[in-house]
Amino acid sequence: MSKNVRNAVIVLGILVGTSGMAETADSLGEAIREGQASIQLRLGFEYSSTDDALAPARGLNLRLRLGYRTAEYRDTSAFIQFHGLANLVEDFRFPGGGEAGRDVIGDPDGERVHQAYVDYTGVPDTRLRLGRQEIVLDDARLIGNVNWRQNGQSFDAVSFSNQSIPGLTLYGALIGQVNTIFLTHVDLDHLILLNARYAIDDQNNLTAFSYLLDTEISTPTAQDSATYGVRANGQLADIVRYDIAYAYQGDYQDGKRHNGDMINAFVGLNLEAVGFGIGYNRISGQDGKDLPFSTLYSTAHKFNGWADQFLATNAGTLAGGLEDVYVQVGTSILDAKVLLRYHMFDTTENSAGGTRFDKNYGDEIDLDITRGITENLTGQIRLAYYNETDGKNTSNPTTDEEVAWLRLLYKY
Repeated sequence: MSKNVRNAVIVLGILVGTSGMAETADSLGEAIREGQASIQLRLGFEYSSTDDALAPARGLNLRLRLGYRTAEYRDTSAFIQFHGLANLVEDFRFPGGGEAGRDVIGDPDGERVHQAYVDYTGVPDTRLRLGRQEIVLDDARLIGNVNWRQNGQSFDAVSFSNQSIPGLTLYGALIGQVNTIFLTHVDLDHLILLNARYAIDDQNNLTAFSYLLDTEISTPTAQDSATYGVRANGQLADIVRYDIAYAYQGDYQDGKRHNGDMINAFVGLNLEAVGFGIGYNRISGQDGKDLPFSTLYSTAHKFNGWADQFLATNAGTLAGGLEDVYVQVGTSILDAKVLLRYHMFDTTENSAGGTRFDKNYGDEIDLDITRGITENLTGQIRLAYYNETDGKNTSNPTTDEEVAWLRLLYKY
């Protein structure tokens, strides 16, 4: 963590801490006693089989999250959330462990403090937050909490949000550390997040953002980059849904040769019983000396197919880039929400790093069925089938894969 980040954390901590401790211990004790506890239990089974020499992966695990939020005391409140994951069946490998002869499931077991922060609301229409926190911006395409994986992602940061201007929400954060889904952490010199969302009306929004990443790596190939973008999303006439975003990524700090962009577009039609949609996502790859676009610290599983064949976009290492065209249909059957999606994946570059590409990666079929069982209990089935294109593209980084999840989520 850089000196600037540490100084900002210390200063805000003194301000928040002084405000909260100015009253007697009895008043502070009352705020703690009148707080609210929360519990999440998620039991999950996952099966993954890729077309390689490795044995299929199987995992059965239980995620527990216990949280407690104090009542507000002198404009100050606190929240802490403990996280634990126990693998009941661990027939899989993951970075740094597991069974080497099996396919990957990214759920190492272990414990940590997932969130621990203090909120201060003494400034009108503003919330200041200090500590370990989940951050999800917009649709999580660039910054998210990776909640689909059992461990999730959080950030050590100072953040603020302000709504003093009607319709306008301003958000900013200074991040010094990323807590990953593998229960490890990545120290940063800084990651600055600036996001401004304007509500045009009750259903439509326009957003502009700037994300400045400075890693602790000082070589020209560092992921250090500046990402600027705009997004428009909402609903028209209660029937048509749309979500359109564009982002450009350039050099920042030690990073060189960043000159990529990303387009995200979705249009959906909501009828009484059925919803239809078509989407397009383009992420530039390595074009000459220019590096591939990086989707930073996104919730990548949400995008580009649930088989997770293209997670390399988060690291900015998908040399061929990605063009994803998909169609979907959603409906309700016996009180269950059903979503069926079909993806077609192509490269965006004819060549990358001197390697010739055929353009086509493959296609994928995804199915999700989610049903509320009780007020606090939800069941979910998710299936993904990825089919690599058989052709001349011997450098295709993807492979045939079948993945299935069964989950039960309890929240209180």
